[in-house]
Amino acid sequence: MAERALLGAVPTTTRSTRETVHPTISIVVPTRNEAPNVVPLLTRCQAALAGTPTEVIFADDSDDGTEATILAARRQLAEPSFDVRLIHRPTGERDGGLGGAVMAGIRRARGSWVCVLDGDLQHPPEVIRELIERAVRDKRDIVIASRYCDGGEAGGLAGPMRSAVSRAAGRLAVAAFSESLKGVTDPMSGFFLLRRAAIDPDQLHPDGYKVLLEILVRTPGLRVAEVGFQFDVRHGGESKASPAVGMSYLRHVAKLRASSGKAARTRLHSYDIHGIITVESEGLLPELEWFRVPSLAQPADISVRIAPLPQRAADSSISSRGPRHLRYAELGSNRGFAADLCLTDGRMEVTATPMIARSPHVLYTNLVEPILRWTFVERGYALTHGACVVDDGRAYLITARTDTGKTTTMLKLLDAHPLAFIADDLTILSPNGEVLPYPKPLTISQHTLHAVKRARLGRRERFFLPLQSRVHSRSGRKFAFLLTRTGIPVATTNTLVQLVIPPPKYPVQRLVPGVEVAPGGSVTAMFVIQRGGEGDELLPEDDALDILLRNCEDAYGFPPYHVLEEFLLASTGQDLRAMERAIMAAALEGRPSTLLRSTTLDWATRIPEKIAALNGLSESKVIDLTDAAPAADVGESMAAASQGE
Repeated sequence: MAERALLGAVPTTTRSTRETVHPTISIVVPTRNEAPNVVPLLTRCQAALAGTPTEVIFADDSDDGTEATILAARRQLAEPSFDVRLIHRPTGERDGGLGGAVMAGIRRARGSWVCVLDGDLQHPPEVIRELIERAVRDKRDIVIASRYCDGGEAGGLAGPMRSAVSRAAGRLAVAAFSESLKGVTDPMSGFFLLRRAAIDPDQLHPDGYKVLLEILVRTPGLRVAEVGFQFDVRHGGESKASPAVGMSYLRHVAKLRASSGKAARTRLHSYDIHGIITVESEGLLPELEWFRVPSLAQPADISVRIAPLPQRAADSSISSRGPRHLRYAELGSNRGFAADLCLTDGRMEVTATPMIARSPHVLYTNLVEPILRWTFVERGYALTHGACVVDDGRAYLITARTDTGKTTTMLKLLDAHPLAFIADDLTILSPNGEVLPYPKPLTISQHTLHAVKRARLGRRERFFLPLQSRVHSRSGRKFAFLLTRTGIPVATTNTLVQLVIPPPKYPVQRLVPGVEVAPGGSVTAMFVIQRGGEGDELLPEDDALDILLRNCEDAYGFPPYHVLEEFLLASTGQDLRAMERAIMAAALEGRPSTLLRSTTLDWATRIPEKIAALNGLSESKVIDLTDAAPAADVGESMAAASQGE
């Protein structure tokens, strides 16, 4: 498509001056043979939005000289905060008609808000400010200027027949797409404001006039509002409505109807993790349920698409497409565990095969979580392998090797003491020692369930728990790691096993009813729990840090983690390992870390005693560790921690 933007110099300002004023709103005006309307429209837009940085983008399919009129008007009306741009589509390159022209304009829009209105002045520009105010005040993604809601008037329609046809078309759309158009009175409106980041133009394929209908149906989850307006009489030019346009509309409704079922099945799931990282996924990510949001204000940092991969040779290393692209496939592109990772403009785009999406815990744990780990580091945080509870703003980390008994200890603590929950498995840690909640569902076993008194599990869940416990136990994990030495496709096997027997994962509130998730806290101390031996030992900071890092590596490591890690570390060009260590070191500095050995697994009794003792000390005594004795053979302690359940 040939698109030409109007960027030449103008008499009243230089090009460099113009480009320093970034538009807040982009007004997209599709035009076809409407030269007489250009100057009045621009004059009214300029007056209506005085003081607001604005650009008007004409998406022009004209053959009557409208293009030249726009060029002349731009020179006449130019000022630093009001820019006029032109996209002219020559004959033969006008795909999608008016709808295609609108999408061309939206793609070129630089404003965070985009307003679409016709070029015939039936849509009064003076209403635009009201649309903006409503969108900002009520936090809406799209605000429709409606002829049929309170305050609306459709008097500008050419006669009773045109009015009846317009209403009938709207009712047909509402009947066909009742869920997408809930609360919308005028889905046929050509006058609306939308938040640019709320839509993906590449997913929209309007045919003809009804762009709004295309947006509402193909973009689920939009927050919609309406503002009534008076539809004015045409200022100049001729109506484009015709029987052919009506038939095109009916065909488009049928096409949208056929595709809307598929769109519903591939509904996007949006997650915002404390404003640090955003994730958007076509596959459900139950571990991130606590962070779910209706939609994202900007493109996601991590985008997960579910689709078959292009057929080509399996590639388990960085491909020839460059260091920012990885194809991992165990049995070829789509027969087993396979995924594409591509880093583009700082955003990670993941394509996973449908088989992986059918096991949502695998999709999260084996693909998304490794990306999250190193993305957090890039943002100045560490996704630390440790549980965390909070007592009156004081946070206590509890770390251990996998399958030591950390989850059972956590549940006993929460069940018996007035502590708030931060995380059971991964805690978000900042360099200043602040923690943020990461409340993933807890993976339990039959033994773990016996540790709590009030768990709300149904009969069916309790019935299958013994089988789930055995399959997803420590011994099952060890067996899976042994398979990695045989050449068997372990990630594929794991995906199939979890598809048949999903892991027993439950939100903390179902296991300990009434427990609160704390909004955050400040690290006061860390406890390292270890099976075997007896007694407590105060750890030097370097040893405590080494243990924490080793526990992190122990928690990850299941295929294809190491392949993904190598790619992620190489693609950023930063020493993320050193950065992660520095974040953890800064967070633990001056905080006591205690190794708690036990053969009776009594940590849930001893930790509250330690917390009480720490709360009774002055701050200077708590952080004065300069004379702490070195721990006895930490390597031996770590080896012992890996033994037993």
